[in-house]
Amino acid sequence: MSAAERVLDALIAITSSPRAMTAAELAQQLDVPVSSVYRHIALLKQYDLVADMGRDGGFAPGPACWRIGQSFDGLQLISAIARPVMVALSETTQESVGLMQAVATDVVCVEMVESSQSLRCSFAKGRSQPLRAGASAKLLLAYQPEVVRRLVQQGALRRDALEALEAELASIRAQGHAQSESEVDMGVWGVSAPVFDSAGRLVCGLSLMAPVVRVGTRTQEFVAATVKAAADITRRLAESIDNQNQNQNQNGNSQ
Repeated sequence: MSAAERVLDALIAITSSPRAMTAAELAQQLDVPVSSVYRHIALLKQYDLVADMGRDGGFAPGPACWRIGQSFDGLQLISAIARPVMVALSETTQESVGLMQAVATDVVCVEMVESSQSLRCSFAKGRSQPLRAGASAKLLLAYQPEVVRRLVQQGALRRDALEALEAELASIRAQGHAQSESEVDMGVWGVSAPVFDSAGRLVCGLSLMAPVVRVGTRTQEFVAATVKAAADITRRLAESIDNQNQNQNQNGNSQ
């Protein structure tokens, strides 16, 4: 087992424990010397993944774990809010609808409603791909900071192609959606529209995917329906956050 795997094992042990764990307990559970445990802990502490509770307190999950948990909770909330809208869009169009999120330099499908038709797209929940090709990837890439866009594009395109892509991303931001055909899966057309939080920051992209043979003259219909559905999710997300804040304020005032 590699050193990295040992570090991850230590992190999993600490975050899975109902109480703080001592170095001796970790050494016993991981079957490694106590000196190795301290080396692993030092690295985890450096990234705020583990908190040192003192000689008698042991080690507990650090603030970075809480931030990761908050991010996961937020994603769960967004998926719960988005799914009814996604189901409605899929039923109306009879096509597959996905909720896509940018994770580092990849696009990840975090929620999916499959088409009821036999011929459908291969994108599935949990699948990821680079933020380079396809409506979902380009929509998300268009709203990423320049440093992320450059990192994604680095070494992948010639200078003239990079300039063309930047122009395409600017157009996507201006029109509020992205379209593609056969850029990821041959014979598949897609459209993706942005979902924003109450501060106007991109949260994820809502994507509709269909075989080209079924799109035909329905392109504008599909684009309009997807943009409208994404705006609906944005509105519902803002309302949900407002309701949570109101409830927290009311609970705080009642105490």
